[in-house]
Amino acid sequence: MRIFRILVGGWFSVFAVAATASATTIDLTTGGSGSGTGALGGNFLASWVDQTSISAVDPFLRLQNGGNEQGYNTSIGTPLDDKPGAFTRPLTLSEIPIVNLGGVDYRQFLLDINEDRGADDELLSLNQIQIFQSSGDQSYASLSAATVASQAVIGFAAPANEIFRMNNANGNLEIRLNSSLNTGNGSGDMFLYVPDADFNPAFSNIILYSQFGMPSGFASSSAGFEEWSVVKPQVGTTAAAEAPVPEPASLLLLGTGLGLIARRARRRKSA
Repeated sequence: MRIFRILVGGWFSVFAVAATASATTIDLTTGGSGSGTGALGGNFLASWVDQTSISAVDPFLRLQNGGNEQGYNTSIGTPLDDKPGAFTRPLTLSEIPIVNLGGVDYRQFLLDINEDRGADDELLSLNQIQIFQSSGDQSYASLSAATVASQAVIGFAAPANEIFRMNNANGNLEIRLNSSLNTGNGSGDMFLYVPDADFNPAFSNIILYSQFGMPSGFASSSAGFEEWSVVKPQVGTTAAAEAPVPEPASLLLLGTGLGLIARRARRRKSA
């Protein structure tokens, strides 16, 4: 398995996410990166993506609605605001790249937003992310979703286990996005990094739920579709090898007042 390491503030120092370095708003509307502390699963990172650094992606969830929108990946129907077709499908743990940032391993997810341009329509708020693990599709049928009038929270019956949640009901942690920073769909707009330690290797099936827009966010959806993907392996690598992580414009420790510029490090292959 290929793991990528980013060294920050010089080749001999590393980026460390402290529990105190969280924020209620992660603003990526002008690029950059930020960190937050989820209601479940600990610290996570969110980073703007330079589309020129992405080669090939493999979508697993596409959702679309005006105002607010929510959905989760599945092979059973098109619940909530899921779009039908091959872009919404089951996801396995082995497909999700592991990226090492400052000595901590994270699982990397790619988000691509596709909003209109002008009159601030390109802006969008990401208000909720939940990640579950299960042994198969049988858990999809037991989904129940909270009203989107408050901070959306969903739940599965066993054997699906929730391992990460950005917000509890009516939580105020928000990621602000801007689709005009990149051009067109399929280019990616944000990397989400969730601690690898949250994931149990005994459960192969991964379910990601997300909710965007208003109410509860600063900017609503303008009816373009949003898409979650994983980065495909590079040409010439094995299926187990991950594609390289694009370097963020900056990795900001929110709450400390210290901005750290990330540099691209050498790729290192684990044993």
